[in-house]
Amino acid sequence: MSDGALILAIGDVHLGTACSGLPGEIKSWGADPSELTPAAALRRAVDFAIERGVAAVLFAGDVVDGDNARFEAMAPLEESVRRLLDREIEVMAVAGNHDFEALPRLAALIDGFTLLGKGGKWEPVTVAKAGIPRAQVVGWSFGDQYVRQSPVAMLLNQPMQAPSPPVPRIGLLHGDLDASGGPYAPIRQTELNDTGYDAWLLGHIHKPSLEGLSGSGGSRPCGYLGSLVGLDSSETGPHGPWLLKGSDDGGIGLEQIPLAPLRWERMKVDITGIEHVEDVPDRLLDASQQHLRKLEQMGQPLPRALGLRVRLTGSSSFYEAIRKWVATDRWRSMNRTVNDTVIFFNRIVDAMELHLDLEHIASGDDPAALLARRLLLLGRDDDRARELLGRARARLDEYTRQDSWFPLRERHDAADPLSDEVLRDLLLRSGKAALSEMFSGREAGDRR
Repeated sequence: MSDGALILAIGDVHLGTACSGLPGEIKSWGADPSELTPAAALRRAVDFAIERGVAAVLFAGDVVDGDNARFEAMAPLEESVRRLLDREIEVMAVAGNHDFEALPRLAALIDGFTLLGKGGKWEPVTVAKAGIPRAQVVGWSFGDQYVRQSPVAMLLNQPMQAPSPPVPRIGLLHGDLDASGGPYAPIRQTELNDTGYDAWLLGHIHKPSLEGLSGSGGSRPCGYLGSLVGLDSSETGPHGPWLLKGSDDGGIGLEQIPLAPLRWERMKVDITGIEHVEDVPDRLLDASQQHLRKLEQMGQPLPRALGLRVRLTGSSSFYEAIRKWVATDRWRSMNRTVNDTVIFFNRIVDAMELHLDLEHIASGDDPAALLARRLLLLGRDDDRARELLGRARARLDEYTRQDSWFPLRERHDAADPLSDEVLRDLLLRSGKAALSEMFSGREAGDRR
C-alpha cells in the first residue's frame, strides 16, 4: 500500500443505539445528544476518509446494534456508503454477533456495500487504487448469533490462495481473541500468526488494543479496533477509526484517529486540604478543565462532550460531609464548557482515606477494630486480600446468576459484576462508610 492507497478501518459502531450515561440536561448545556451518537461518529469517520482519499473503508462487525435496530440504522449507513462510493472509495464489512441478521439484509439493499464471508465462509477481496491492486482483505462473517468454533482454524485447514501480484494481506474478523471457548468465535493468537497475514483487524471487544502496533520492523499488527465511540462510561479513552498505510520497511503502519464526538475519561481528584464541603465542586471543576487541557497538549482532537468518572482520593477532616455530599448526587448537575467541549460528571466514587488512624483502630478488639483490619487487608494485593474477595464473590455469585439478570449479561457493554476491581471498590466504600458511622455515633454519644 502506498500513501495514495490508504485504508480506514472501523470497529464496532452499533448503529441504532444511543450512548448511555448522558445527562438529561446535556442539550441545555450546549451539546446536542444527536451529535453524540454512533451515527454522528460514523459521519465524522466518513468525512475523514473522504478528506484523506482512502482506497477503502473496512467495518469489523457489529455495524448495527441488532436486527430490531436495522431500520434506524438504514439511513445513516446508506448515506455513508453512498458518500464513500461517490468518491470511489470501496466499502466492505464482516458481520458480527449483534448484526449477523441485520447486516446481510442491509447489504442486500445498499448498492456497492460489500459483505465479506457470508454464511460463515472466508472470502477474499482485492482493494485497488487507480486500477492497481494495493491490498487483499480476507473476511469472515457470523452466520448465527453464536459460533463456538474458531473460524481461523477453518481458514488454516483451507487456506486462501496467495494474491498475485503479491500485495499485503489483511484479515478482517469479529471474534473473541484468546478466549477459552465461548460462543463468540473464539480465536487464538497463535492461529492468527500461523496465517502469515500482514495484519489482523478485529471487532467485538470495545477497548482498542492496536495502540503502539505500528507494523514497523516487520511486525504484523493484530488487535481490536475498539468501538467507534464509547457507548457507555466504561469505554474510556480515545475512540475512532484506524488509518492503515504501507510503512517504509514493507510493513503496515497504523494510526488511531480519535474522532469520537463523545469521550469518557477516568480521573482522580485529591480532596486533601479541603476546608469545607462546598469547596469540593470547585476542585472538581478545576480538575476537569486541567484534564481537558492535558488531552489538548497530547495533540488529540477535543470531543464535543467529555464525561468524567472521578475517584476522590486523599484525606480530609470533612470526610463524612463529603461522603454524604457525593451520595446526594448534587454533582450530577455540575457542568463546564471549555472552548466547544461540554464537560460533565458521570460518576463519583468515594476512594478517600478515612480521617482516622486505621492501624490504631485495628489494634483493638471491638467490631470497629475488626472492620478496620478488613479495610487494611483490602488495600493490599496479596493472597489474604484475594481470599477475602473470593469469599465475598462466593456470597454474591448466586444473586448475579439469577435468570432475571440474564438480559444484562447479553448487552454489548456487559461487565463482570464480581471482578476483583468491582468487589474491592464495593467493599471499601461500604466498609469505610460503616466505620465512619460508627465513630460519628460515638462522638454524638460523647457529646450527650
